[in-house]
Amino acid sequence: MDANTGDELLERVRGMSLAGTGSRRAIAQLVLGEGSGLGRLSMAEVAQLSYCSKPSLVRFAQSLGFGGWPAFQEAFSHAASAEEARAEVDCNFPFDEGTGVTEVVTHVAEVERHAIDQVVEALDEDALERAAGLVCAARQVVCFGVEQNRYFEQNFAHRLRQIGIECLVPSLATSALVARGMGEDCCAILVSYSGLGAQRLPAVLLDDLRRGGVPTIAVTSSGENLLSRACDCTLAFPPEERLYSKIAGYYSERATGLVLDLLFSLCFQAAYEKNVRRKLDAVVRYERLMQTTDVLSS
Repeated sequence: MDANTGDELLERVRGMSLAGTGSRRAIAQLVLGEGSGLGRLSMAEVAQLSYCSKPSLVRFAQSLGFGGWPAFQEAFSHAASAEEARAEVDCNFPFDEGTGVTEVVTHVAEVERHAIDQVVEALDEDALERAAGLVCAARQVVCFGVEQNRYFEQNFAHRLRQIGIECLVPSLATSALVARGMGEDCCAILVSYSGLGAQRLPAVLLDDLRRGGVPTIAVTSSGENLLSRACDCTLAFPPEERLYSKIAGYYSERATGLVLDLLFSLCFQAAYEKNVRRKLDAVVRYERLMQTTDVLSS
């Protein structure tokens, strides 16, 4: 489409992702999340992932001046590819089949370092302090998220339990039941890179959590999304990774892990001397247990 340069097209779609409504907003958010990877998705896949119909995709493309979805898809993928090429390393595909081992190591490490830098630069420190206050005040903390975030949630929960804060990571099958049983004296942490999908975990639990008056913390990408709008406190980092078209979540997983590390650190600091003593006492007890075990087994 001659009326749009690549950068103009990207900006218009970004505008629709923020100011649009209904299906247009959902499609724009999905499209931006995929970037140049949009070209790898069929029209049916885009419709399914955005919870919209194929006619909605056509109308979306036409609202931007294209004759139909294929023309928009090609133009957007090309524009996103040009923008991504300006970055030194692609967060989604930091290597290919011809990349040497040294470059694979260097590129993946660079993506993860970039994630750390982005979190440090973008994180709202006031929000981090508020989130730590909610966690420390709760009778029980519960972490909700999709499968790929469970490792980070379980590690975070283990650390909290070590300093006397009860924390649970329910299975995907029991998440809804747990959410319905929570109340004002609990705290829910909802972890989702996209923060989208009202019918998906963890956003699908928001209504139950609201009914229970549960304080909520979102760990998600920055910008306007469902979780950031609905939760009491948001810990966010810039979205620089596609939702689906990627080798792995190198960027999003490293950023998510760091945000939870920082949240734990402020919770630890809130009762620093007590928690240091608690940790040291736990180490001593463990070493005594190991010594007893060694004696019995010899």
